[in-house]
Order: sequence, then structure tokens, then C-alpha cells
Amino acid sequence: RACPRPSGPRWQAPQRRGSELWQRAGEGAVADMDALQNISEEEEAEMPNWICTFHRWMLSQNKKEGTAKAYASAIRLLCEDDGKSPSAMGSQEYFDLTKGSYKNRLGNGQRSAAVRLFMEFFPAHQLSGEPLQQADGAKMYQVTPKASSEKRTQRHEDMMMVDSESQDAQQLRIDLDLPSDWRVVCRERSSGDLLAAVSPGGCAYSSRQAVDKRLNREPGSSLGAGPASAA
Repeated sequence: RACPRPSGPRWQAPQRRGSELWQRAGEGAVADMDALQNISEEEEAEMPNWICTFHRWMLSQNKKEGTAKAYASAIRLLCEDDGKSPSAMGSQEYFDLTKGSYKNRLGNGQRSAAVRLFMEFFPAHQLSGEPLQQADGAKMYQVTPKASSEKRTQRHEDMMMVDSESQDAQQLRIDLDLPSDWRVVCRERSSGDLLAAVSPGGCAYSSRQAVDKRLNREPGSSLGAGPASAA
């Protein structure tokens, strides 16, 4: 099955090296969104209260009402899009991935700005020992229910399509000097498709640095690689 070419400004046709094929996370990003903890059903039910508490915390930090509402809305949308736990959304890895996303660039960085503040809020709230404030059904805090964590994981696996025959996949395999037992796949996402390298154990890597680290190679050593080496 041929892998559809992503549309929009994130995509660049392959030219000299494989970096043009790898648009979502960027060369320096090691984290993979799928490696971050998915939200549980219990956490999903509590998410409106998390967003409500975050909103009121921002107001206590002298943020303007309009700014606080915008950032609270951004966290709600991110939760709906990515389905990650509150602790994962408060991590540096999540911030890095959000900052490099197409939707964040499209929104002039508002999503990453919201996550940066959520990174401050989450540990502060944990240390306070205070209970979450209740959203009481307020529409601005409500998260559209998603599938359970297990169903979401299965859906991600179903959306992973082996595309070893396409020109882009072959070029990426050569440029990253992948062993023969690794796969190149195309993963469908709402923000655009993503080419990734998958190890024999099934872990997906979406940056050159991550692949080199996994294969115990010097960072960037695959930049001058030739055809893929045998395992």
C-alpha cells in the first residue's frame, strides 16, 4: 500500500539528505509522542477540573482573563488531540514536541506557550496538596471524550502503515543507514502524516538523533551514510 504524501507547508520533497523527510519533531528532538503516557479514563474524567484549576491559577499569577482563557482552551484542545496524561503534558518532552508541531506554528506558538505555563502549574499544584477546583460542567473546560488508553494505543498501531516500497521510504532508509531488520512506516495524524523508523522491537523513532542513539552510534553519524547496512 502506497503511503500518501503529506500536504501543507510541513512537507518538503526529498532532495539531498533525509532531514527533509523528517519534519514533525526536527533533527534535535529525541522524544516521540507515543512514548509519553496516555491519559487514563479516570484522568480523562478529571481533565475539566485540571483545566479549571489551571485557568484560575493563571489568574492568580496576574495573567489577563483573555490570555488565561486562551491558554486553558489550548490545553483542552491538546488533550483532545494527543490524549496524554496531565503529568505528561507538564513535561519538557511534551513541550518540545508541541513546540515543533504544525498546529503550534499555525497558531503562532500559542499551544507551546500554554504548555510552558502548564509546566509551571503542574508541579506547583502537586506541591500545594490542594484538591482540584471543580469545573461544575462549565463548557470551556469540557474535553470531548476519547477512547480508553488501550483503544487509543490500538488505533495508533492500526494507523501505522508499512511503506517500504515508496521512494520517500527508500530514501529515508538509505539516509539513516538503517539495519535491514528495521522498517520505515508512515503514520497518519490529524496534523499531517509522519515518516518514522521502527526498530525490530516495534519502537518508532522520529528524528535522526533518536535513531543514532538507539543504534549506539555517534550523534549525526548517519549524515554521511551510504546504503543501509545489514543487521
